[in-house]
Amino acid sequence: MQHKKFFSARHYQWFVVTANLVMIAVWFLANNGLAFWDDFTYLNFARQINEGSFELGTNHFTSRVALLYPTAWVIELLGINEWTITLYPLLCGLIILNLTLWLGHLYHHWLGVLAATILVCDYHIITFITHLFPEMPMALFIFMALVAYDRVNRREGDHRLAALITATALFLAYLTKMTVILIVPLFLYLFFNDYKRRQTNKSYWMITLVLLIFFVVANGFWYQEVYGDFFYRFKNISNNHEASAKTFFDKDNLTLLKRLTYLPLLGFLRGGFFVPLLFCLPALLTTRRKHWRLESPEHLWRVSVIMILVTWWFMSTNWRYYSPMPVDTRHITFLIPLMLMAGGFYWIETHLLSAIRYTRAKFLLAILLVIPAYKVSSSGERNFRELKEAVEHNLRPETGRVRVFTDGLTSYGYPYFYNFQATDHNYVWFSELNGSAPLAGDYLLLNPAFLNDRYHDHENLEALKVMARESGLELKPLRNGKVQLWRWVEE
Repeated sequence: MQHKKFFSARHYQWFVVTANLVMIAVWFLANNGLAFWDDFTYLNFARQINEGSFELGTNHFTSRVALLYPTAWVIELLGINEWTITLYPLLCGLIILNLTLWLGHLYHHWLGVLAATILVCDYHIITFITHLFPEMPMALFIFMALVAYDRVNRREGDHRLAALITATALFLAYLTKMTVILIVPLFLYLFFNDYKRRQTNKSYWMITLVLLIFFVVANGFWYQEVYGDFFYRFKNISNNHEASAKTFFDKDNLTLLKRLTYLPLLGFLRGGFFVPLLFCLPALLTTRRKHWRLESPEHLWRVSVIMILVTWWFMSTNWRYYSPMPVDTRHITFLIPLMLMAGGFYWIETHLLSAIRYTRAKFLLAILLVIPAYKVSSSGERNFRELKEAVEHNLRPETGRVRVFTDGLTSYGYPYFYNFQATDHNYVWFSELNGSAPLAGDYLLLNPAFLNDRYHDHENLEALKVMARESGLELKPLRNGKVQLWRWVEE
């Protein structure tokens, strides 16, 4: 497409700087600490890398080395706290943002302005730059791969460098999370469309395929050498496939039918996908058969979104039985930059944008700032800092051997508060007592934000208190506030 610039270079540069500063400010202010499950697990593995005790094992999280090693390098350099552990996801978000702005600089300033504004204000993006999860690295690597292909398809980049970037980015996505399998049908289609139908980009595809095959085969032979099984990682993922409230392979046929029809739509409405999906929806709905040939390169993004959505909708996550992915949209967070590109290329060609870009109506984009403002205002809802203060001030390692009854998340992730150093403290989840009963001197640490109805935490907490009263114990308050701490003493 023709390059169009509507701002001076200086003004666009100021927008670039502002967008980056806003993302960094939101990352800092919206941080609400550890979620104490996946992110704690990743952090613990990263710490093990620095200590030299890390091993790839049956926990399939250990195979996500493209997340673990960068995190390990950061915490080795800067230490462990709620901000340093999310520096790598932030960096991935900033690179996506600046790639988006770069494309806007190349093709159309309003493409950059619209896509970057929504990206900075997107609910999912803010969530995953402030937590240690694989979603932002996945989003970066897949976006990089498609940007590289896009440049080749426009005849605007060196095909050898683009092929190297594509193959490396896809392999890094593979080393981040196996959800990368969702993009396989898309890249097979792009290969078929170029190599067979359009007879173009052949050298790019040959280099990309050779590099990808080399990377994946070398990785498989490593598993063969260490574990005696070329497909160890794939089998490991299958073995870790457990039934939960979010899975569908263990549900009845009616529930499975709902998952394959309307449940994903509800997931989009109640999740963080609403704004980017609404932004790109006109592009998706106006996609015609001719667009699939990609003769106009900007159609790449709408085709990519459609193919990945269809794949996600129906593909099984297990080859042993049919198991469609959960409707939790966080697993396809990597679609958001693609949606913004698809929507951006659509809207810059419309009369609506022509009508508003020179008027004050464009400032309505500022309404989107409500989303980061909400994320910042709600950053204290899980009481992370109050919990950290309660543990570090009242349950110090030098306190001696103590037993603390608490919720499941704290009982799993409490080593974070002790910088992963050994402690004599024993944290017990009151919903999994396994025969444990409170004794005089034991503590009760309660963070209401962590109580989980799925595990009947409220009922089990009350049962624990009744058990203690029947044993002649009463609770002595040590700390009040959002997070409470008591100690059991004899009546």
